[in-house]
Amino acid sequence: MAWPEKPKREELEINGFIEAYKCLTDGRHLEIVEKSEKPDYVVQDKQSGKKYGVELTSVYLNDRSVPDEHIKKIEGVVAIPHNEVKLEKYKDRLVLAVIEKVCKARKGYNSIHPLILAIYANEYIGIHLDKTAFEELEGKNKTVFDDITPFTEIVFWSFGSIDAHLVRRS
Repeated sequence: MAWPEKPKREELEINGFIEAYKCLTDGRHLEIVEKSEKPDYVVQDKQSGKKYGVELTSVYLNDRSVPDEHIKKIEGVVAIPHNEVKLEKYKDRLVLAVIEKVCKARKGYNSIHPLILAIYANEYIGIHLDKTAFEELEGKNKTVFDDITPFTEIVFWSFGSIDAHLVRRS
């Protein structure tokens, strides 16, 4: 399988984020206003007209996941076993991604609109992450999630799942 170039990946991710966001209890129906940098997109709530900056990030189990797991040709259906050790390692990478993005955003993201960090758990093992797993991740890393400024929200959604989890701070 050919891995999509960055513009196509970002298009898939922003559309995935918008769909996942609709699943949240108080989810807004968003539409893309423009592609930008720092943050990646500006979106608008269709109902209120309010705009938000969205920074996308895709998190993998490790730096070799794409070439070693995602691109290789797979014959037939392959089971993705629940491996608690790998899953915990992956959750640590999700938290690290939050820390890294918050630090980068503090150094100069355009915050004219409220910022949302959209984290796509884009790893095969991510199918084992549901809303409860994301809630537990947030609870175990309270100090990280208590200070996400300049982001006002973080949205997690996983590969192959309709579950999404929202962390909201004012």
